[in-house]
Amino acid sequence: GAERMTPVEGGGKQAVTTYAVLETAGRRAAWIALRPLTGRTHQIRVHCAAMGTPIIGDGKYGGREAFPAGAPDVRTLHLHARSISLPHPRAGILDIVADLPAGMAETWRFFGFDPTRTDDPFATLEAKK
Repeated sequence: GAERMTPVEGGGKQAVTTYAVLETAGRRAAWIALRPLTGRTHQIRVHCAAMGTPIIGDGKYGGREAFPAGAPDVRTLHLHARSISLPHPRAGILDIVADLPAGMAETWRFFGFDPTRTDDPFATLEAKK
């Protein structure tokens, strides 16, 4: 199920992100789906680091943990806008899904994640509204 992260640092503005863990590779890595509910600068990167799960390749917020040994392409920030749904101007909803970039897909295979996975971990949240 989805969880919420809401850190507020001294005097900062509130930032809220809904997240769900899709797959894990032991304690080395996790594929996390994130949905920001607010739009603060670097919000997703800060929230992942605050949870102790920095994004691979995030030297700014993740420290050494953002560069797992042996993983391919750890210098590229592994943050990807996988999908978006928007109201279509004529009618209905426009759903767009983007494949992982080649370097990220290689990292996913390294950790045993399925880079072709397209399920929506937030679909149950939509149904509850």
